[in-house]
Amino acid sequence: MAWRSERLRFWIPVAFLSAGAVGLAVRLTLLHFGFVKLENTPTYRFTRYPTAPRGGIYSCTGVPFACTKTVWDYHVDAKVANEDPRHPGQPVSSAMRWAHMTNLAVSLDIPLVKVMDVYARPDKRYIYLATSDDDSVHGRLSGMHELSVSERQVRVYPQGRHLSQVLGFVSRDPTNRVGGAGIELRYERFLKGMAGRVTGVRNAHGRELRVLRQEDKALESKPGCDVYLTIDHNIQYEVEKILSAGLARHQAERVWAIVLQVKTGAVLAMATLPDYDPDDFPSSTTEQRINRVISESYEPGSVMKTITACAAINERLVGPNSMINTDRKDTRYYRLPGDGSHQWEPFMSVKDALVHSSNIVFGKIGFDLGPQRLWTYMDAFGLGRKTGIELPGEESGILPQWKKWDKVKWSRAPIGQGVAVTAIQLASAYACIGNDGELLKPYIVERIVERDEDGGDSSSVVYRHQRQSLGHPIRSETARIVRSMMLGVAKKGGTAKKAAVPGYTIAGKTGTAQMQEGRGYSENNFNASFIGIVPASRPEVVILVTYQKPATCRRRDTSEAKGIPLFNHQGGVCAGPTFSEIATFVLRYLAVEPDVPEEVPEDGET
Repeated sequence: MAWRSERLRFWIPVAFLSAGAVGLAVRLTLLHFGFVKLENTPTYRFTRYPTAPRGGIYSCTGVPFACTKTVWDYHVDAKVANEDPRHPGQPVSSAMRWAHMTNLAVSLDIPLVKVMDVYARPDKRYIYLATSDDDSVHGRLSGMHELSVSERQVRVYPQGRHLSQVLGFVSRDPTNRVGGAGIELRYERFLKGMAGRVTGVRNAHGRELRVLRQEDKALESKPGCDVYLTIDHNIQYEVEKILSAGLARHQAERVWAIVLQVKTGAVLAMATLPDYDPDDFPSSTTEQRINRVISESYEPGSVMKTITACAAINERLVGPNSMINTDRKDTRYYRLPGDGSHQWEPFMSVKDALVHSSNIVFGKIGFDLGPQRLWTYMDAFGLGRKTGIELPGEESGILPQWKKWDKVKWSRAPIGQGVAVTAIQLASAYACIGNDGELLKPYIVERIVERDEDGGDSSSVVYRHQRQSLGHPIRSETARIVRSMMLGVAKKGGTAKKAAVPGYTIAGKTGTAQMQEGRGYSENNFNASFIGIVPASRPEVVILVTYQKPATCRRRDTSEAKGIPLFNHQGGVCAGPTFSEIATFVLRYLAVEPDVPEEVPEDGET
């Protein structure tokens, strides 16, 4: 019986091995003749969505602010690299190996030693070598058998940090690249394009079996639309450069500015500092990413007096030369605001009160207007509600219903306390004064175009801005009167003589607004502003500059020790000079003719 036991131990393993071999042979035969579909095996099937190029974002002159480019990641299969492509399984010749290595090093601009190190590890597969965005390089290397190349789209911002808060950024997730802020977020549905679809089968090494591709709609992917802004990149660059110098000079925490076209409502520049690099947005802070021109609600201070003057003159309550008693203790008024250490004449004209920024006079004018009438004008100018500019994150400001005003606010709201605005609202309101009383909707997107096969856009405009009037808060006559009243602000004797631009009239106003702290107001933290309409006689642009928390300086020894101007916290001292620098550049760049040509310095004069 022993021989039977020995035979059994021999034949049982043989039977199992034979059964396995037969099963494998049957499986291969069925696969060969198509009775079993490899692509129906879940392990091998795949679906991918070729990414459509994201649309670009451009300045009004076509300069790219954001664009998408294709890059290729190159990996080397070191095992295959050491085999002769003409004789699989045979080692590659030294000459061919060297030629391939030097070609890679030169084409990808990487050290030869790095390529040699990869080739020296034949037991490794698909080692990352380099990334390139060069089309010609991609063409040269596409035939190399040892290379595995993967294509991807990356978002780049050619102008660096410029306009960063307006543009926003795109998420880094390769499977879901979406806009995260600014224009990138607001126009995601236009910018993203439409992806294609590819369904197929991979082999055991993860490579696609091209002959078994089931669906190929890669070519049906549609690139995103291009968005053209109203921003002029030259003005934007200059504004940011001036603000950067001003931020250091006045030792402020933040600064923002806007340049708005009076007759159209187009935004030519919009800047907030500190800013961030959209190419490296993960390293930025939330504070850096806030566009404060639209998202910062703040008490404007004395720049609100211009709106009060418009309301009072439009109601024919006063005229520019109406004389107002400057006595703060006038018993007809409730708890009037003060004018600090200023000592006025017993009476002051409304025009002079605007030039010298008298709180007492404008407190009385506001009180006489009454809360309902003043609120109605503020509302008509667009304060207390979003302008609707094409950017996410816009704030509404704060303009409580007049019925909720206590009696103190009757004389405080007229001077810019107890109400809050955004810079875009304020600039838009002043543009209304410059536009002879017509309020226009501000905008920052000029048009959106679809890309055609030839890259043209002549017949593919999917959106174009249309001028949108929001009403006429004041009469044309009133607007012209108030502009003439504002002329003295940027002249000798006004609150912002350093805001002057030789050769041009400026209808401007300063604002030095104490920031709220708890239930009261800070003695050291201010929003220092200057806003001006230039030229005042035939308005072209409104420019607003606001510094937040500039270093406070009320003593000459402090000025010398800190290297900052005396009264640095005041709008005329802080924001006025910055306004002048920006206005000087903008007016020359736009070739605006001087309206006071005799003031223009001769060549060589300063």
